[in-house]
Amino acid sequence: MNVVRTTAFVVTVVACAATTVGATTPSIVGTWQRTTTCAELAAALNRKGMRRYVAEFVVGNGFVPGVTQVSQLRDSDQPCHGAVPRKHSHFFTNRRRFGSLDWRGEEVDDGTYRIPRPGTLVISKEFPKVTFGYRIIGSSVTFTPQISRGCTTFRCAWAISMAYPGKRWQRVR
Repeated sequence: MNVVRTTAFVVTVVACAATTVGATTPSIVGTWQRTTTCAELAAALNRKGMRRYVAEFVVGNGFVPGVTQVSQLRDSDQPCHGAVPRKHSHFFTNRRRFGSLDWRGEEVDDGTYRIPRPGTLVISKEFPKVTFGYRIIGSSVTFTPQISRGCTTFRCAWAISMAYPGKRWQRVR
């Protein structure tokens, strides 16, 4: 088995070596970014029966400028009113560190990850671990949270908000 090593940088402070095993298994190590929207997050949560978390995640993701608490939303039943798209990133280091960056480049999530088998990613944070399927195609990746049918806990809502299932994230580093 050939192992190829390349260098990637996460933000400007974390340098990491990306490892690719063979030519068909690209590494998750690096920074992945996409422009997210309030409407797509609300739709993803609603599809999974997690409407009660929509306003909280809209505020937490900074979609409505100037709104930092759910009580500040114009209408919590229509939390995307006044929302703007936001760039969001996830990073994975070779030391198994996971994190997310908001549109300002500030870290908003942190944890660790492991890859128990190709195409499967397990992220551990302050709540129990969350498993995702992932697929890298060229310079993009998709994440699919592996959550139980009918799960409506905060952890499951976070998994949906992390993945934006079906959406592609672009490698930026």
